[in-house]
Amino acid sequence: MTQLPNDDPDLINFLCQHRPEVPPASPDLEQQILQQVKTWHQPPLRHYSRPRLVLPALAAGLVAAIVGYCAFIPAQSSPAELATLQNFIESNWQGTVSNEHLESDVWHFTDLDTE
Repeated sequence: MTQLPNDDPDLINFLCQHRPEVPPASPDLEQQILQQVKTWHQPPLRHYSRPRLVLPALAAGLVAAIVGYCAFIPAQSSPAELATLQNFIESNWQGTVSNEHLESDVWHFTDLDTE
């Protein structure tokens, strides 16, 4: 325990002069304590039944499933966005299946002629 500083000797003297007397201990105090410990009964612990634990878990799982399902549904695209996407795919598909790869930048940098 931390000792207080002796800054106020008058207060210390006053407290020492007016401190109460320690009451005498009862000779059978230990026996009284042991008797109270023996007769003291602990209240029974609550045991939760399984339905009380399962029902909230099922409810929480159902809520999590609904929220997760709603969060991962993609938003519906507008017809204009679908048309733009279709035009993009068609233009890129036409570029990949045609013979334009001979004119691409890759062929300009590779020297196939070994003269």
